[in-house]
Amino acid sequence: MNDDMVSLSNCKILIVDDKAENLELLTSFLEAEGYEVAFATSGKEAINIATIFLPHLILLDVMMPGIDGFETCRRLKSLDRVKDVPVIFVTGKAELSDIVEAFSVGAVDYVTKPIRQEELLARVSTHLQLQALINLRDELISTLRDKTLELEKLSKLKEQQLEASQQFSHLGELVGELTHELGTPLSVISTAITHLDDKQKELNQQVQQQTLAKSDLQAFIDNAAQSYDIVLSNLNNAMHLINSFKHIVVGEFSNAITEFNLLDYLHDIQRVLHPKLKRSPHKVQIHCPDGLQITSDAGVLSQILINLINNALIHAFEQNTSGHIVIDVSHQNGQVTLGVKDDGRGMDSETLNKVFEKYYSTRIGQGGSGLGLYIVKNLVEKGLQGHIEVSSQVGKGTHFCLTLPQHINVSAKN
Repeated sequence: MNDDMVSLSNCKILIVDDKAENLELLTSFLEAEGYEVAFATSGKEAINIATIFLPHLILLDVMMPGIDGFETCRRLKSLDRVKDVPVIFVTGKAELSDIVEAFSVGAVDYVTKPIRQEELLARVSTHLQLQALINLRDELISTLRDKTLELEKLSKLKEQQLEASQQFSHLGELVGELTHELGTPLSVISTAITHLDDKQKELNQQVQQQTLAKSDLQAFIDNAAQSYDIVLSNLNNAMHLINSFKHIVVGEFSNAITEFNLLDYLHDIQRVLHPKLKRSPHKVQIHCPDGLQITSDAGVLSQILINLINNALIHAFEQNTSGHIVIDVSHQNGQVTLGVKDDGRGMDSETLNKVFEKYYSTRIGQGGSGLGLYIVKNLVEKGLQGHIEVSSQVGKGTHFCLTLPQHINVSAKN
């Protein structure tokens, strides 16, 4: 299609439906748009074909012989080769519980029958474009990482430029993951509103035809209440994520000393990292007194904590294990003690003694610059007027302990 944001030529779509008439109808719609189409008539057949055909998108019915569409989707999402392929349910089941179940098993959209050609093609195009943009983003991030590694090897690279680049290296990843994370609540909101609009049209038709029963009106009221709850819940989730992201990113560039609630700010950081954490087997826990107000550079603090958490996720744990990262806060006599502790593999004494040294890394040549903890130490001492210590035992984990003034001396920082 000429107005695509990215080219969708040669995109492959797998249609899964046990009704021949539905397969023929969908195939005619999609082939007319230039898509390459394959089809399956059962969930088991769909899984086999998907792993060979490798479609860019799957249109999936719910009610089928053998395993139903929901179970088919679950199994597809467990397969490495097709787990990232977007799935749109196209089904006659229009109950709100079915829509919620569809999104819970990994679908990106839900279209109810009878099929409306323009709506279906618009949704197919939207999700193909979104997936293409995600793939392009991943390629760009990969290219950027490769280029960063090359730059780190250039002997003439100024140290100040390198440190600045490393200091904010996490922001690109946060931006990419924010856009991806917002996709689910926005799709749920769109589907719930479309569902409610369809029910409203049905109700209006019954009124016009004078066939409206009290039970129909009550069913619409109940359905509307459920739809509004879903919309509000997902809208709140999206707004919380956006607000947290805004607080963290704006703070990192503002260099402003402000008073803020530390527990709320730690939750903002946890929320911003949620897209990464939910793909990890590791958990982040926060223990902080409620109502603790501090005056500090919030942007510098977020850089420190995000760096320490990412450092633990990368280095602390053995593969195929699940661990914990605990942020523990206490305060006394105008000082705040903030610990970041993991229960991972720990460090030996040689590594522990060098961990804050410039360019020291156990991952040189594998994407590690050796600047992360060196920058953290500088930020703690120069940005927050505090100090940082580390302790570790092999097999028992690592503990970073930050001691900061509860209310920073603004004149000393300037």
